[in-house]
Amino acid sequence: MIKLKNLLTEGTFKNQDADKYLEELNKILGEPTYKSDKEHGWYDVTLPEPYMIKNVDKIYIVDESVKHSFPAEHRDYVYTTYSVPEWQQDKGKHNIDTELFKQFAGVTGSIIIDGLKGTVTARCGDLIANDITINFVVDVVKGKVKPKKEEYAKRILASKK
Repeated sequence: MIKLKNLLTEGTFKNQDADKYLEELNKILGEPTYKSDKEHGWYDVTLPEPYMIKNVDKIYIVDESVKHSFPAEHRDYVYTTYSVPEWQQDKGKHNIDTELFKQFAGVTGSIIIDGLKGTVTARCGDLIANDITINFVVDVVKGKVKPKKEEYAKRILASKK
C-alpha cells in the first residue's frame, strides 16, 4: 500500500528546484534520452524559439542546487553543451586559444570549456541563461565582444527583465 505521505513528497530529484525545472524541461524537450536518479539528459537537441543557439549537443539536469551569486543570486542545476564550430579539430590540431580558458574563467564559473572536444558547456538555473552564456562565448570567439564580466552580466540581467 502506498502511503499518502510518500505521494506528497516524492519527486524525481531530492533538490526541489532541480526537480521543478526537470518538469519544465520535459515539457520543452520531451522524454529524456537517458535518466538516472541523479541526472536526466537529452542528446542532439533542436531548441525552439526564442533560443539563439538552435542546435546543441546535449542538455542535462543534475540533482544538485549549486549556489551562485554572479551576476545575481541564483541556483545552478541545468547544463547545455555546444560544439563551437571554430574550435573543432582539424587533423588533430588544437584550435582554441588557451588564453581564452583563463579569460572565460575570469568571467564566470558557469562557462566550462573542453579543449579536447572543442565544446563549451554552460551551467545555470534555466535554458535561457545557458543560451545567453553560449552565445556570449560564440561572440567572443568571433571577435564581436571581449570576454569581460560586465558584458556577460549585462546580457544575463537583460534576460531577467
